Amino acid sequence: MKRSFEFLPQQRFFIAAFCAFLFSSVCLADTSFSKIVGSAYSVETGALLYRETHEKLADGTYSVEYSEPDGRVFGHKTLNFSQSMITPSFSQLNERNGEKIEVTQSGGKLDVVYQENSAGKEEKASVKLAAGMVVDAGFDAFIKQYWDALEAGKNMDIEYLVPSKQTTFTFRFSKVTCVEGTQDGAQCFALSPVSWLVKLAVDPIVVAYDPADKSLLRFTGRANICDAQGKYQAVDIQYHYM
Repeated sequence: MKRSFEFLPQQRFFIAAFCAFLFSSVCLADTSFSKIVGSAYSVETGALLYRETHEKLADGTYSVEYSEPDGRVFGHKTLNFSQSMITPSFSQLNERNGEKIEVTQSGGKLDVVYQENSAGKEEKASVKLAAGMVVDAGFDAFIKQYWDALEAGKNMDIEYLVPSKQTTFTFRFSKVTCVEGTQDGAQCFALSPVSWLVKLAVDPIVVAYDPADKSLLRFTGRANICDAQGKYQAVDIQYHYM
C-alpha cells in the first residue's frame, strides 16, 4: 500500500530550501583534460536542459560555465581547491533568477553568503570546519580519496554543506548497481541523505566512474541550477572529456 505524507508548512519550507542546492555542480580537477562538458538531460522527458563546461584557470582554480541548449550562457561558477580538494571555496551566479552563492574557507571556518534570487535578501553565516565536511564538487575528490574502501563495499558518511540553509547535513556514500544505460564496466556509488525527513523528498544521487582512471562518467540526481520558473529538476548528466 502506498503511503501518503502531509507536511507542516515549516517542513515544506525546509524541504524546498534544502532541495534548492544539492550535488550536481561538479568540477573535475583532472589536469589531463583541458575541457570537460556535461550535458544535462531531464530524467522525466529525456530533453536536453543545459550544458556545463569545466575548464582549468590556474593551479587549483576551475571555472564552470552553464549554457542553455541553444548555447546562451546563463550561469558561472569559480572553484578554488588550493586549500582543500574536498572543501573548496567557490562562487556561483545563476542569471536565470539571480541566485548567488559564495563559500570562502578562512581561519578554520566557512563563510557562506546566499541570495535566493535577484529580489531576495543576502544572507550571511559562518560554519565551523569539521572532519568529514564536503563542499560542492569536493564530493568527487572524496570518492577518489576513499575509492578502495568504497569499492570494497564500505559505507561512509559525510557532512555536506548546503549553502541555502547555511549548515551541513549528513549524507552516506555506498556502492550500488549502476543506472540502466550506464557504460559497461563502470563503478557506481550512491549518495543518500541520512535524515528521514530529507529522505522523503530527495532521491539518492547516483554517480558512475570509469574504474581505469576514476573519471566521472555520469551523474543522476537533482540539479543545483534552477530553470526559468525557479524549479530544480532531476537530471542525468553525461560527461565528455576534451
